[in-house]
Amino acid sequence: MIQEHGGNTIEYQNILDFSANINPLGMPETIQKTIIDNISSIEKYPDPFCTQLREKIAERERISAVNIVCGNGADDLIYRIVHAVKPQKALMYSPCFSEYARALSEVGCNIIWYPLDENKEFELTETFTNCLDETFDICFICNPNNPNGRVISPEILRIIAKKCSEHNILLVCDECFIDFVIDSEEYSIKNYLNEKCIILKAFTKIYAVPGIRLGYAVCGSRAEAEKIASTGQYWSVSSLAQRVGLTALDETKYIHRTVGLISRERRFLEAELKKAGVKTYHSDANFLLFKSSENLFAQMITEGILIRDCRNYRGLSAGYYRIAIRTNKENNILLNALRRSLNG
Repeated sequence: MIQEHGGNTIEYQNILDFSANINPLGMPETIQKTIIDNISSIEKYPDPFCTQLREKIAERERISAVNIVCGNGADDLIYRIVHAVKPQKALMYSPCFSEYARALSEVGCNIIWYPLDENKEFELTETFTNCLDETFDICFICNPNNPNGRVISPEILRIIAKKCSEHNILLVCDECFIDFVIDSEEYSIKNYLNEKCIILKAFTKIYAVPGIRLGYAVCGSRAEAEKIASTGQYWSVSSLAQRVGLTALDETKYIHRTVGLISRERRFLEAELKKAGVKTYHSDANFLLFKSSENLFAQMITEGILIRDCRNYRGLSAGYYRIAIRTNKENNILLNALRRSLNG
């Protein structure tokens, strides 16, 4: 069975996981200490409004705290946004993260799909922006995109934000992987934020805390933020998660170290995969999409390595795989196993 998402290691023993795009540096020591020191906080109900955390996020994002909504991971916020606005018609492209479409289907939304061109390395181009008109209620974009890791050019972001504003389309931009990108601020849609725009961010991947479940939405409109905050469960973020978030936001040196490591190792992996005759697609994030034999997933399992089989992404088929960028030692283990698998 093809797993819906990466990181599903429960059924495997002693597996090296390249399927989940988690920071290879691991959880910062400051966060580990915060969890240990604040374990007793779970004896009390959490602040349902995440007041301190929202204020600190607001400082980082340079926006009012009233425009911030915290959630139980970015996935939680995707569903809360959709249920808050109940859109009837959405524009999406493929391949892309599957949870947007899953959430939209829950409210019976009609999805119009725009296929990204493999010959253009699945880059989002201006042709997509020509599809945006007043018939749409909502549009989801992912920057950098999952599963190929490519950022959207600032000019295309500007056009998308402008057209969505003009046509009264709610634009949801998922930036959960943008902190892994060099000069990430340059590529953020925050530069073009307007009242019809929502940015999704998460602590999960960049701080290596997927089990904590913490994300937030930056809303261009206070009214939209209030609407989203009124959906979902009352205590959506645990006390421990809120304290982890406060600690994580101080980890600036850790982010710089991460970006440097990911940049070096991504270039290394891309070069070695090409030497091995594997078709790779340009990425700016902490993962790579590539194309190989249809039985590679099973072969890599026998090597003790879990990669992401991407055939269940709309727009992809058997033979597409995604791998996380990890440490140089781990990446070499992957490459050696891959060479053995390809060469029989």
